[in-house]
Amino acid sequence: MNTHEYIDSLFADYQETSALADFKEELKGFLDERIKNLVKGGMDENNAFERATGELGDISAVAEEISRKKKQEVLGEMYLKTRHYMTTRRTALYVLCGAALGFGVIVAAVSGFFSGDANAPLGSLLIFGGIPILGFLFLWLTQETAVREAMGLRRALLYVAAGGVFLFGVFTFLFTYFEDGSGLPYAVATLIPFVLPSSAFGAFLLLTEKDRSKPWVARQREEHIKRSSGRFGDPAQEERFGLFSGALWITAIAAFILLTILFGVKFSWLALAAALVGQMLVTAAFTKSE
Repeated sequence: MNTHEYIDSLFADYQETSALADFKEELKGFLDERIKNLVKGGMDENNAFERATGELGDISAVAEEISRKKKQEVLGEMYLKTRHYMTTRRTALYVLCGAALGFGVIVAAVSGFFSGDANAPLGSLLIFGGIPILGFLFLWLTQETAVREAMGLRRALLYVAAGGVFLFGVFTFLFTYFEDGSGLPYAVATLIPFVLPSSAFGAFLLLTEKDRSKPWVARQREEHIKRSSGRFGDPAQEERFGLFSGALWITAIAAFILLTILFGVKFSWLALAAALVGQMLVTAAFTKSE
């Protein structure tokens, strides 16, 4: 077995990519050079091959020596190009939910056009739109991807239940608001028994959510955090940056709401534009100069 066949056997279970081909070629050059040096030292070629491959040891350690950056590129590309996560059954469910949602939109449009009643399309959307949306939510949460593991069925169903109650509350609000003789205060009151509890439960689920990122994503996130922390020089500086940024955006949102009430959206967007400029200035002020 030559070095080319040996390296191919090491990566037999990996998806072939251009980056992986470059990495294998680099590794082959490393082995060939080591075997050549051993042969020059008086060892025969077979023993030199066994010695060099034995010294290779953990392929990950050697990969770190040769090119740590290239190894990450290879692994990232392999993960991102994986397509076996989506089964035929799951694909069919996605298509079914999409067809049901499209049917609901068409029925709502037709019923609203012919009846002239605002509640008619809302009723159609509640049945033929709400269920597919919850189906999409369940499929998305339980879907394994290149960057995260799938959520457990029980927890995903809790999210779906919270989402269902929330959607029902929103549709109840719309029904009440468009009903003859019912004003905005009555419509807002319908949010209390449905939207508020479901929102609180959804927030609880989000706050208690475990990190389902795959190991390579977690490693990249840690490196990003290290680089980000290095920009500020020390933890106290980074904490002050977070406080200033938070205060800036809270002020911007409050100004946006106030301007919308007083003058409408025509001028209120300026508050958000000013906040973006302010965020850039705050970042520049707190970033450590090289």
